[in-house]
Amino acid sequence: KQWYQRRVRAAKEAALKRVRLEVRQRDAEAESRRRKEVEKQQQEKHNELIGQLKAAEARNRIRLLRIRYNNVRNGELEQMIAYQPTSIRAVRLQALVPQKNNFLLSKTDNMLKNDRHRIEEIIDDEEMATTKRDLTCI
Repeated sequence: KQWYQRRVRAAKEAALKRVRLEVRQRDAEAESRRRKEVEKQQQEKHNELIGQLKAAEARNRIRLLRIRYNNVRNGELEQMIAYQPTSIRAVRLQALVPQKNNFLLSKTDNMLKNDRHRIEEIIDDEEMATTKRDLTCI
């Protein structure tokens, strides 16, 4: 009878070990799948960021090429206007071929409120009380 109980106990322990091993293997596989999914998501984010960076660099290169082209074009036009034989021809050429602006001003006001107030105060000062200085003592 003891022999039978030992065999049953050993069989139960062996079955329990097998179940625990299977559970560990399933957990390890699930963890492996989860890690692969996380790595895949991180790689996709990384690729997206790299793509955005490359696009921004390409836009910047195009912007610099446009600026360079406009500056060269404006310089050549200025030279053509300067080398006209008469001033009438120079004015006519300047009117017919307008120069492009080298840069565009921003449409937003970048000044702080205090700076804006100070500038308006200086502009509106007709007596020049804020800007007139007595330099005779120097």
